[in-house]
Amino acid sequence: MNVQTRAPDSITFDERDEFQRKPIAERLIRLLTSDIDVSPMVLDGHWGTGKTEFCYKLINLLKETHPEVHVAYVDAFKADHANEPLMTLVAAIANLIEDEETEKTFREKAIPALRYGLKTLGKAGIAWLLKKNADDIPDEFEDMLQKAAEDSIDAAIEQSIKDHKEIETVLKTLQKALGQIAEEKPLILFIDELDRCKPDFAIAMLESIKHVFDVPDVQFVLVSNLKQLKESINHCYGTGVEAQKYLDKFVKYSLQLPADFSPDRFNYTLAPIAYAEQLIEKSAYLQSSDLSEKGLFDFLEVFIGENKLSLREVETFIRHLEIAQVLGSEKYFTDPIFGKELLRLIGVYIYCFEKDVADNIALGKTDALAITATFGIRSFADTEQFDDYPNAQQVMARVLMLENPDGVEGVLDQDAETDAFWKKGIAGYFGGYLRHGVDGHYTKVIADTVRMLRLGM
Repeated sequence: MNVQTRAPDSITFDERDEFQRKPIAERLIRLLTSDIDVSPMVLDGHWGTGKTEFCYKLINLLKETHPEVHVAYVDAFKADHANEPLMTLVAAIANLIEDEETEKTFREKAIPALRYGLKTLGKAGIAWLLKKNADDIPDEFEDMLQKAAEDSIDAAIEQSIKDHKEIETVLKTLQKALGQIAEEKPLILFIDELDRCKPDFAIAMLESIKHVFDVPDVQFVLVSNLKQLKESINHCYGTGVEAQKYLDKFVKYSLQLPADFSPDRFNYTLAPIAYAEQLIEKSAYLQSSDLSEKGLFDFLEVFIGENKLSLREVETFIRHLEIAQVLGSEKYFTDPIFGKELLRLIGVYIYCFEKDVADNIALGKTDALAITATFGIRSFADTEQFDDYPNAQQVMARVLMLENPDGVEGVLDQDAETDAFWKKGIAGYFGGYLRHGVDGHYTKVIADTVRMLRLGM
C-alpha cells in the first residue's frame, strides 16, 4: 500500500499492524512526553522500510493518547524547492496555533527572523508560508509585509543583517514567542523525508532546529535514513568532516526502526515476507491464485530473503505479480503445471530488479547462473546439497543449467543414475509438459514473462 495515496489521519495501528510496531510507538511516546531531553531525535531506517507510514501511525496514536500536545508533520522533501527551512518550520508551527490572535502575534514576531532568509515578501509568499489563501491575510499584516518588501533590501537592512547583535535579538524574540506557545501546549514536530532533500537544505534544516528552535517544550523527531544524512553532511562540509561527530552535536537520541524481523502469533518471521503475504491476501487479482499456496509462496519467500527486499521493494514485486496475472488473462499463477508458475515467478522478479539480465533474456541471451543467483543458487554444486530430495530452487536451477550449460562448471558430468533421478524429479514439476534436455523450453517461459511485462516490446 502506498501511504501517499491515503489521508495521513486515516492511517493507524488499529487498522493494521502486521509488523508489530505499535509497542515501539508507545515507548517512543512515553519518551517524548517524559521530562528527559531527547530532542532532536532521529528515527532511522533504510529506504522502503515503512518509516513514513510508521510516522503517520505514531502521530495519530500520540494525538489520541495525548490531546494536550500539539503535533505537526512536515514533509521536508515537499518544502525542499523553496529552500527556506526556517520558513517551513515557522509555517508548521503557525498552523498548529488554534487561537487566531496568538497565531497572528507569533507570525508577526517571526517575520523579522524570516526576513534574513527572504529577499521579498508579499501576499503570495506569506500565503505559501502559512498555507492560507491570500485573501485571508489581514490588511494591516499585508501592509506591514509590503513595507518590509520595499524597505528590507536597502543598505540599512543589509547592514543590520550582518550585525550579530541584531540577529541575536531577532531570534530571541522568536524563541520567546515560541516558548509562550509551548508553555501552554507542548509542541512535537515530525520532520520526514529529510534524507531525500538536497544536502544544503537538509543541513540548513538541522541547523535551524538546533539554533533557532532550541526552546523548552518544543521537540523534533527527524524521520530519516541516517546513512544518507551523513552523506549530505559530507557533501556540504567535505569528506574530511566526521559526519557522525557533526550529528552528535545536534541529535540527542536515535532509534533504528526494525525492518528485518517481526513477531507474529507463532514465531519470528521476516517482516517483508509477512507483508508480501498480506498484500497477496488483499489483492483482488492474487488472493485466489496459487501464490497464496505454500509451494509457490515458499519460492517467493526465497526471493525476498535472499535479496533482502525492503518493504517498498516487496510492494513493487507484488504489484508486478498482479500485472502479470492480469496480462496473462488472470490465469498466470493458477496454472496446473507448477514448474511453469515457478519460472514465471522468476521472470517477474528479474523484470523488476535485474534489468540487465531481463534485457539479455529478451534478446535471447541466457546466463543460467545470472538467473539462478536471484534465488540463491550460485553454482552447480549448490544444486547437489540436499538430503532426500532437492527443493524447488534446486530443481529450477538444474533445469536452467542443463538447458544453458555454457559457463556452468560440472553441469555435464552426469552419470546414468543421477540423470534418471533428476529426470524423474523434473517431471514431477512439469508433468511432462516440458521435457528434460529439450533446448529452449524452460528459459522461454521466463523470456515470455519478461516480454509480456514489456507489453510485447
